This record gives sequence, C-alpha cells and structure tokens, in this order.
Amino acid sequence: MSNRKHTLSKSTLIRSIQCSKSLYLYKNNYNLRDKPDTVQQQRFDRGHRVGKLAHQLFPNGKDCSPPNPFSYDESVSATKLLIQQQFPVIYEAAFKYNGILVALDMLTYKDGKWYAHEVKSSFRISNTYLLDAAIQYYIIQKSGLQLADFFIINIDNEYVLNETLDVTRYFKSTSVLAEIQERIPFVEKTIEEAIETLSKKTVPDIPIGAHCTKPYPCDYQGYCWSDISKDSIWYLPGISMQEKGLFLEKGIETVHDINDTEELNARQKVIIKAFQTNEVHCDKEMLEQFVSVLSYPAYYFDVEAFQPAIPVFNNTKPYERIPFLYSLHYKEKEESALKHISYISPIGKDDRVHFIEHFLEATKMPGKIYVFNTLLEKGILFRLLQDYPSYKNEILERINRIVDIEIPFKELYYYHPAQQGSFSLKAIGNALLQRNEFNNSEVKDGEEAMAIYNELFYWENKHEVEQKLAHLQKYCYTDTLVLYQVVEQLKAIVQTI
Repeated sequence: MSNRKHTLSKSTLIRSIQCSKSLYLYKNNYNLRDKPDTVQQQRFDRGHRVGKLAHQLFPNGKDCSPPNPFSYDESVSATKLLIQQQFPVIYEAAFKYNGILVALDMLTYKDGKWYAHEVKSSFRISNTYLLDAAIQYYIIQKSGLQLADFFIINIDNEYVLNETLDVTRYFKSTSVLAEIQERIPFVEKTIEEAIETLSKKTVPDIPIGAHCTKPYPCDYQGYCWSDISKDSIWYLPGISMQEKGLFLEKGIETVHDINDTEELNARQKVIIKAFQTNEVHCDKEMLEQFVSVLSYPAYYFDVEAFQPAIPVFNNTKPYERIPFLYSLHYKEKEESALKHISYISPIGKDDRVHFIEHFLEATKMPGKIYVFNTLLEKGILFRLLQDYPSYKNEILERINRIVDIEIPFKELYYYHPAQQGSFSLKAIGNALLQRNEFNNSEVKDGEEAMAIYNELFYWENKHEVEQKLAHLQKYCYTDTLVLYQVVEQLKAIVQTI
C-alpha cells in the first residue's frame, strides 16, 4: 500500500475529515482550487513566522525542510539520520509510514527521550489542532520512534512586549498526549476512509452543506457551487448552513418554496420576504425618527487597525488592535463643500501618539461623528484613552459625539433586497447607491486592509510599500465617502416615503 499513487499528509487527512470530495479533488484536480486571497495568504505567512520564532525555544537545531514540496523523501532520510545520531533539536522533522507523510515543527532529544513540539499561532488549542497532533503522533510512532510526550506550543494572550521579545513568555507549551491517545482510533478510521476515497475512479458524490465552511472554508467552493442556481436555498442570506439543511430535509430547495417562516427570527423573515418579492422593507416611522437627528456640521469617520500576532510595539499584546489609518469626510453645512482629511502611520514605528493627536486636531470643530458600526472605532479610542491618559478628556468628548449609522439597517428600519442578506457598509452602499464605489479600490474590505498593512512590516521594497499605503488610503477614503452618500440617501428616502 505504501506504493499507492497518492501520498497523504496531515493536512490532506484533516481535509478528508471535513469532506472526502475535497480530498479527492485536491489529489486529482488540484488546479480547480480557489486561489488563496490576501487574507488567507497573510494567515499562512503569519503561521510560518510564528513557527520560525518558536525555534528560539530550542536553538541551534538542524532544519530538515525539503528543497521543494516534491522532495519530502529527502527530509525523511535526513530526519532518520539525525535521530540515529541523537541530535538534540530537529526542525521540520519528517516521517513517512504506509504512504502517509507528516512534518513536525520541532523534535527534541533529552535524557534519552524524544519529545514532539507543534506550534500554533493562536491562543486556544482547538479540537482540530488536537486531531492534527494525533495524526502526527500516530505516524511518528508507527515509523518506529517512541515519543515520551507531545506538546502544542501556542501564544500566551497575557504576554506584553517589554522592549525585546521574550519567547519563553510569549509562548506557552501544553502536553496534549492524553487527548491525542484518545483520538488514535479516529485517526486510524480517517486514514482507512481517505485511502478508500482515493482508490475510487470518480469524484465522491457529496452534496454541499455546512462542511463547506467548517472548520475551514473549503477551497473547492468555486467548483462545487458553480451549478447551484441563484435562488437556491444555499444562497439564502442571513440563515445558517444548518438551518438551510433543515429546509432541504423538508423538500424546500429554493427561496421561493418557503411559505412557513414562523420559526425564523425577525431579521430572517424580512430577508426572505425581500428576496421573494424583490421589494424594499421600510419601517417608515422608525426611519424618520432616526434621520431627524442627523444634522450638520458632520464628520464621517472610519478607522483601520491591524493585529500583529508577534507584537511589534512596546506595551502591546499579541493580536492587540493597533490603529494605523483613518479617513474623515467633513461637511459644515448642507450647502458646504465636502472636505476630506486622512492619516496613515508609517511602517516600522509606534505612531499611536501622533495618530491620536492628528485625529483630535481634525475633529476639534463641533459636529457629530458618524460611524458605521461603532464597535471598532469606539474600541480603538477607548484603548488609546487607556494607553495615553493625558488625552482622556478630548478622546471622551469625541466618543460622546459618535452616532452609529448602522442602527437603521441593523434594526431593520430599512432593508434593500440588493443587500443580499449582508449588513456591511459596502453591501448597503451598493444597494442604496446602485453602484459599487469600491470597484476603483485595490483593497476590497477591512480584513484585507489589516492583512496588507501587517505584511508591510516584512517587505523590503520601499516603492511597493508606498504604493500599498496609497491603496489603503484610497480604500479608507472610499469607506467614508460611501458613509456620507448612504446618510444622504437615507435623508432622500425619508423625503419620498
């Protein structure tokens, strides 16, 4: 069986647990995969950096990484030789048993015993991580190496950077041997089923469902969903995948088949009705009440923050939100010209004091500060208030002027079928304005903006860095411009209803 066509790995086995069709396609039709986007790529790069950093816990190891993804047999041979020599620290130790390949972040030898260490760039040890580790443990043991213990190394969420990074405090190590051993029968069953899947001559007939997105978004969704009609229950927004599955069990395949909405919540009922009738939902009284308090002078505000897994600034924690960009449109009176102010922090230095000073100066004139979903903006301002208490009174004054423009949409005073169940500013802007202002922006959403800025800390080409910073500013400018336009559109809607 070790000579079979396909080599399995830890990641392909985890893939097979989620969906056997995904495994088959990955091994037989790799080119049909959805390409990773900027956010996914940043997650891969982040994990790689955190893994490299963990080497400092066990320095001076020998690296068995292959020269390319197709040369893992060389890694297996190199690992075997280092184990025979009882080399104390091995990075990317590779093992193969019965055609199944695993690579371990770190293998250490101490007092006659071998220990496995797998690194994760998260705070929590999930069930998927434990399954991941169980597969590694099973293959390593079957390869003939007895492990005394298996540790998952992850990030301590309480760690605070103090001048220089202390890896012994940044990371925490947890023995998961007992949890792994409980999962060995499941691992054996998974391997058998994966081998059986790959022995078939045709793609497994697996219908789409909740497994398309959990525990990870599948990278064959573009392929599997390509023939699903746009009125399919699967495209119904605002309803969980599990609830969609229940609809199918009742024989309901399209949105137009839904007659009974009794068990659904108010938001779901509104979304379904709008989808079926293609008509706007409007609570006239509540919308008028909300719009009546929108007045000039007015600021339209958006802030972007990034969350580095490895802290880059003093007195910050892993994944702490750090503001790096804001955009502000300002209008003094209805007849006044719309003005724009923005600020972006340079890469490589802690610029938070300058950031808050710039924002406070830009908003010193009277006027409400309109924000779409105040969670991020208020959270950032409260955090800055704690870190820089000398600005407390001014920051609190700005916070008290904030008005949340998400309210009429979130509370269903107004819902447009073109929102397609999304309550993001982009979806609402596209629906109300009947155009996509973000088409001209290289950056498409806040998550992508965060990922791009985070990666710029590791780029060396200064011209490209400046270009990316300009793209980020353009995106944030568009965000507040659309916010202004949405507010104006709400006022216009109230005049016509």
